[in-house]
Amino acid sequence: MKKMENSITLQQRRGIAEQSIVIDAQPIRSRKKIGSQHYVHNPSGIIIFRIIVIAIIIICLIWGYLLIQITMGGLNSSTYNDNGNTNLASPMMMLARPQLKRPVGKSRIGWAIQQKINHLQLQIRPVPLLDVTQMHSPLLIITYKRADYLDRTLWKVFENHQAHVLQRQSNSGDASSIRGSEDSNNKHEARRIVGAPIILSQDGTNKEVKDVIETYRQLFEMKLGIPLYRIEHPRSAVVNEPNEWGEIDEWKTSYIQLAAHYEYALEQTFSGSAYNDGMFSKHNRRIPKPPLPQRVIILEEDIEIADDFFSLMNATADLLDADDTLLAVSAFNDNGKEQLTANPKRLVRSDFFPGLGWMISRNVWDGSTSHPNSGLKKNWAPGGFWDDWLREPEQRRGRQIIRPEVSRTFHFGNVDGASEGQNSNILNQIELEENNIHWEVQDMSHLKVSSFADKYWNLLSKAKLVDSVHEAKYHIAHNDVKIIYSDFEKFRSLALEFDIMSDEKAGVPRTGYEGIVEIRYGRGKYFIFLAPPYITGERPHNFGNKAWRRYTKESMMLELGIKDSPPPAW
Repeated sequence: MKKMENSITLQQRRGIAEQSIVIDAQPIRSRKKIGSQHYVHNPSGIIIFRIIVIAIIIICLIWGYLLIQITMGGLNSSTYNDNGNTNLASPMMMLARPQLKRPVGKSRIGWAIQQKINHLQLQIRPVPLLDVTQMHSPLLIITYKRADYLDRTLWKVFENHQAHVLQRQSNSGDASSIRGSEDSNNKHEARRIVGAPIILSQDGTNKEVKDVIETYRQLFEMKLGIPLYRIEHPRSAVVNEPNEWGEIDEWKTSYIQLAAHYEYALEQTFSGSAYNDGMFSKHNRRIPKPPLPQRVIILEEDIEIADDFFSLMNATADLLDADDTLLAVSAFNDNGKEQLTANPKRLVRSDFFPGLGWMISRNVWDGSTSHPNSGLKKNWAPGGFWDDWLREPEQRRGRQIIRPEVSRTFHFGNVDGASEGQNSNILNQIELEENNIHWEVQDMSHLKVSSFADKYWNLLSKAKLVDSVHEAKYHIAHNDVKIIYSDFEKFRSLALEFDIMSDEKAGVPRTGYEGIVEIRYGRGKYFIFLAPPYITGERPHNFGNKAWRRYTKESMMLELGIKDSPPPAW
């Protein structure tokens, strides 16, 4: 009996073993232990789990590295060249630039991660807010619907803003200002923050433009300590009067709307209404209300600025405020092609208003104490075409404009603007100065109205008088030369020969000073002057200073000895 029990037990054990072999032969995914409710785990799931863990670790390491770089101040520092200028091509700049659209070839996930990194840059260690009480010279940017153009313009403003230097000095404990008080010709230049606050005036409600403004608002406020405000001009129907044939010129509508937008934006800025926090302005920190502007710098959404643009505006601001013979300061030269200019440090006075990056004072906008009815806001461009309106004798009143020989702005917007690309083939050839001039340490005394007139007449009187373009091109290698034109038909012919702008507005040729247009042909040392007949005689008593005299186009041309002639038919 006992042997039988042992035999059964042995058979049972063998049966269990055979069952185990059969079970082991089954596919792994269906296997389970006998007499147990526990399933065996899927090895492929374990492998996937491990891959996920490794990926998370790698991502954490990358983010940790970025956090270390940010917290060590890598994003708050710039590199500087031997002259103490900010190196705007530093890694901080490249890393901080917003990516508003996903680049071609970049994955959605990669782009989303980059956006998060950019946002993180703004939130970690934001710079202190700069002294708002010194922000008397805001930058006003006019924009409508070209978001990609606005992005390019704002990025150049961010790159070239002098606030980078101020923040560096703040971090180093240096209390001196932009160029250092010992280098500045004026104590006001050393204290004020030119180009701040920044005001974006949007015509209408284009969402892409709004997104660009919001992105750069964070960038300017968190990384430069400069407030950025957005105001919105309600784009509505405008009155476009029929032409002489009783027809409506549709192309004029854009110019009329642009002029209306300019009036709104300038008044909102000078009055301080742009600083009222409302539905259009959002800030991540408390910002005291800035003071009323003493002057305003104006750009449009398709203008790129040079490195020293704000330095130029800072250095000329006091002269603009004090000299009532000045209408504005502009950073643009209409004849600023590379082959026609040479001296990057030269500033001149001109009777022609160029626009394209300019600054006016409060006295010009509101009217001064001595000329209370001269304010531009009194009857702003009622028929549109605000820039040509500003060039008319009734508005300019003989006042002049300071501009550089080599332009500090570049107009790149050829598509979908009010001008529909007019003169784009010429504007695209204007050279943008690459040298960063410290304008605050340059002598500006020669720009006073009498000093400039004296030196210019002396230069003009010594120039060799020639009779033809051929002679001018021959003698220009060794002397300044001058060619006489007696009417605008002759002027247009000469302008065509030298490849410069040939038009005139209100009797003033582009870039003209007392009817004289200068160029450096071949980018040489000497000038070619295209001048009216009066320069061959005695110097007129009011040469270089006709401010506040009552002139019309006809009386001005008569005094200069220029005969009117009809423009060429198109």
